[in-house]
Amino acid sequence: MQTLRIGPALPLWGLPEITDHAHPVIVWLRDDLRLADNPALAAALARGGPLLCAYIYDTRSPSLRPPGGASRWWLHESLSRLGADMAASGGRLDIFAGAGADIIVALARAASAQAVYWNRRYGEAERAVDA
Repeated sequence: MQTLRIGPALPLWGLPEITDHAHPVIVWLRDDLRLADNPALAAALARGGPLLCAYIYDTRSPSLRPPGGASRWWLHESLSRLGADMAASGGRLDIFAGAGADIIVALARAASAQAVYWNRRYGEAERAVDA
């Protein structure tokens, strides 16, 4: 298992290889870092086909406040657990760093995704990025 570092040194791991000829469904994980009770993940699974699950450590979107040390620790632990849970279920979690909207668009295009699912966020700055 790779060690995940949250902060300026987090690399952009690159676009995952899409080996299935079917167009994947992307699940953009943000605040809901769990398999159970995750509406976006449930909707993507119900649609069928291959899943591409991505978390983007958004370091560039305007108005988003950089997380402090405790938040980065929580994020590291949450992503590590989520990645392990996905691996145990036969899936994987791909992690990227940068401007969320730019990366998700590039990922969807590169994968020829049939859909992108995400859960709504409620903070004012987060809603501005989502818009």
